[in-house]
Amino acid sequence: MDRRKDIVLGLIVISVFIFLITVLVFAYAISAQGMEVPGLLRPFMDYHAHFMVVMGLFGVLSGLIVYSLLNATIEKQKHAVRTNMGIIMKFLAEEDREVVRLLLEKEGMTTQSEIARLPGMSRLKAHRAVKKLEGRGIVHVEKYGKINMIRVVDELKDAV
Repeated sequence: MDRRKDIVLGLIVISVFIFLITVLVFAYAISAQGMEVPGLLRPFMDYHAHFMVVMGLFGVLSGLIVYSLLNATIEKQKHAVRTNMGIIMKFLAEEDREVVRLLLEKEGMTTQSEIARLPGMSRLKAHRAVKKLEGRGIVHVEKYGKINMIRVVDELKDAV
């Protein structure tokens, strides 16, 4: 289904739910003041227990519909991020790919000293690789005293 149709469907479901709750509250407010409930709202008062059960079920149903719509959108975005990460990996040099693989193994975060411990990697090569990846917007460096924490940028965290 088209994304705009999903959004419209979700808004309609939520709007109907809010409207029905408003009608129920309005009918109870009128009856609580001792006023005569209009004929249109009388079924809400006569069968209020049934109506409340139906509203509860409708609330659960609308929540499930909105959740499924949002979940489908999130899954599409995660798939796109994974695809983009695969494309990014193809364009990286071997040293840079090793750094990104280490980050993927470490759930998106590691220290620069761990990167320097990779086979064939020195402290200088690790520094240069991290700077290159930071310049390309793939990682972010956070300094904690003498320790550099390397993190995958937020946009790529879903791929991790």
